[in-house]
Amino acid sequence: MSDIVQSRIGAGRLWLIDLYRQVYWDMVQFFRYRLIVVSTMLTSVSMVLAFGFGTSHVPAVGQGGASYFAFVLPGIVGVGIMFSCTYTIGYAFIVDHNRRAMEDIVLSPLSYGGFLLGRLIGMMLKCSLQFVAVLALAAWMFGVQVGLPGRLLLGFASACVFFAGFGIVVSCFTNEISFASVVNLVLIPLTYICGVFFPLENFGAGRTLIAWLPLSAQIDVLRSAIAGQASTSFAYSLALSLGYALIMMGVALYVFKNRVTRR
Repeated sequence: MSDIVQSRIGAGRLWLIDLYRQVYWDMVQFFRYRLIVVSTMLTSVSMVLAFGFGTSHVPAVGQGGASYFAFVLPGIVGVGIMFSCTYTIGYAFIVDHNRRAMEDIVLSPLSYGGFLLGRLIGMMLKCSLQFVAVLALAAWMFGVQVGLPGRLLLGFASACVFFAGFGIVVSCFTNEISFASVVNLVLIPLTYICGVFFPLENFGAGRTLIAWLPLSAQIDVLRSAIAGQASTSFAYSLALSLGYALIMMGVALYVFKNRVTRR
């Protein structure tokens, strides 16, 4: 019995060591190319500066703060997470496919889920740089404070997991040329209709359908957290956001495993 326990402990240690190495080298490669670090933050930081200087004195719309900028900031954060997570992990998997790195999973102590977990941790660490930079800039230059940090982290995590799963699924059926085209077909419409720039109430009869979209739910969670007040739809949006994240990551694991075993 003790031999079995020791064997499982040893296997667990090897699994953790492989997971750590994967995350470590992922981050080393990321910081090795400084232009990549800058480019991952450029869109969100530019939007914060543009909307901050241009709309910080424009009256608020809907729920979300004392100005239009306070309303739109959670949307900027959500869009930044959406694009950054999808592209970061999607292209990482395409590179892994091209380098035949997927075959190494079969020979390593890491399971398919462990490999995905390592990629997910690395991606969330990369995206957190943008996340922190945007919020710090908004607080320092435009006085926007986060009212409920715990809820903000929940919103960040659920959005990261969902769009990471989406990026993995798309990467399994595309290459480095077609990946961006397929992703943009989904992400660009979401950017404009999911309550990033306008309250969902403005969409009239389409509001109910739009509120079911993943980005709409995630932005509602982020907006409630930054504003420091619970909207009437917060619990519903949080449950929807977490549910979408779990389902999408489950689909990603299934698709990824089938892709590797077919190779």
